[in-house]
Amino acid sequence: MKRPAGTIALAALLLAALALGALACGSAGFGWGTNGELLMLRLPRVLAALAAGLALGLGGANQQGVFRNPLADPGLTGVFGGALLGIALLLAGATEFTWNHRWALPTAAFGGALATSAALVWLGRGRSTAKLLLTGLGLNAFTAAGTLLIAARFPEARDILINGAAGDWLGTATLELAWLPILGCVLAALLLLTQASALDRLALGEDMAFCLGTDVTQTRHRGVLLTALAAGAAICLVGQVAFIGLLAPHLARALVGPRHRAMLPLAGLLGAGLLLLADTLGRSLWPQTPISAAAMTALLGAPAFVWIAARRHE
Repeated sequence: MKRPAGTIALAALLLAALALGALACGSAGFGWGTNGELLMLRLPRVLAALAAGLALGLGGANQQGVFRNPLADPGLTGVFGGALLGIALLLAGATEFTWNHRWALPTAAFGGALATSAALVWLGRGRSTAKLLLTGLGLNAFTAAGTLLIAARFPEARDILINGAAGDWLGTATLELAWLPILGCVLAALLLLTQASALDRLALGEDMAFCLGTDVTQTRHRGVLLTALAAGAAICLVGQVAFIGLLAPHLARALVGPRHRAMLPLAGLLGAGLLLLADTLGRSLWPQTPISAAAMTALLGAPAFVWIAARRHE
């Protein structure tokens, strides 16, 4: 019999231990350095990875519940790509105002993610969950093309956007730049947790959820809005990283079952752990040529996606 509370507590303890290990490991070797200077350099990166992973784990679980599709993930349905495109559009017309206001990039990312989420809901209305996923993949390709076009046309934004598309922004994290997106990730995570009861009822089917008093449309729209907030805040910290929102909910579901009251918080903890572990391994195993967290998660996530998709269509 599953013990959700004990599993969640154990996951939290393991995450704390992983965070301490990540603070001590890096390209400069093991340790915190004289007077803790390495600690202060690594702390923003660790906090950014934890916050982004938390938001992505919960965002993925929420998206899978809202669309009733276990293959849904902000990185695969175009939400992440929309957030990056929003940043690209802002950088294309960047002015002194953009760089002097720390909320400009997170706002642009949220706007792009929200626009893509709205397009996904509108284009996928009345379609099966499989076709909804295909719609998301099409949006993902469209937003990626838009970002690459802007990167080609505006050389001053090229390096920033290419690193973002490669999921390589963690290395530039500072507390001054990261505190606002971190706050956005935490806020999105807390609000996503309140979706648990509605998602449990929605899992029974739209008609049954309506009979049990759930406003299906409101639940779906709220889930889309909160997932956009989570993705927009996370991408400002790490860039475009796929599969965290796919893997974390599946692992959580396997450990504590499908009830969202237990699954959602565990998915958030596992998402934070997966992203932090990927980043720590990428910068520790190859210190001279660090591997981005996106590349590390893809090494695990791509085979897992194929396996999940194959099982779903057996």
